[in-house]
Amino acid sequence: MKTQLIILLFSLTLNQQNSILIDFGKEKKGRYWNVVNDGVMGGLSKGGKKITKNSLLFMGEVSLDNNGGFSSLRRSFSKIDISNYNDVEIRYRSSGISFAFSLAVSRRWYVPNYKISLESTSSEWKTTTFKLTDLRKHYIGKALKDRLKKETLKDIIRIGFITDQKKYGEFEFELDYIKFK
Repeated sequence: MKTQLIILLFSLTLNQQNSILIDFGKEKKGRYWNVVNDGVMGGLSKGGKKITKNSLLFMGEVSLDNNGGFSSLRRSFSKIDISNYNDVEIRYRSSGISFAFSLAVSRRWYVPNYKISLESTSSEWKTTTFKLTDLRKHYIGKALKDRLKKETLKDIIRIGFITDQKKYGEFEFELDYIKFK
C-alpha cells in the first residue's frame, strides 16, 4: 500500500531492480514539475520548461538584478520515503550556469534543504551516480557542515534542481531520468 501511494502521489515507477525511476523521456513525467524563479522574492531571472520527445528541457537566464540570482525546476510537493535507497542516478546534459540536485523536507523556503552540485556537461549527455548521504545541508544558498542523514530520507517532500552559481547568464538543463537505487 505504501509503495502504491508513493507511485500514485509522485508519479514514479518502481521497477524490478528495486529502484524508483522518474522517467522524463518515455513516460513524460515532466508535467508534474514546475519552474520557480527568484521573482518570488523580487528577482528578475527567467526560466521555462518544455517536454520534448525524450526529455524535460529547462532553460532560461539568471539575473542578479533586484536581489535575484536563481531559477529552479521542482517536483510539486508530495511526501516520499526514499530511506530504503542509498544512491541516486541522474542522466542529464547542461550548458551555461551549473546546477545542483536538491531535496527538501519542508514547504517553508527558509528551512534548510539538501543539495549536491552537478558537473557541467558542455551539452553532452552524462550519467552520474552519488550517495544520497553526500548531499549537504544548505540554508538560503549557503552550505552548512551537515550532510543528509539516512533517517531524513523518509521525510523528503520535494525533489528539484536549482542553478548553482550566483552570476548572470543563460542556461539549459535537460533531464532524461532520475533513479533512486
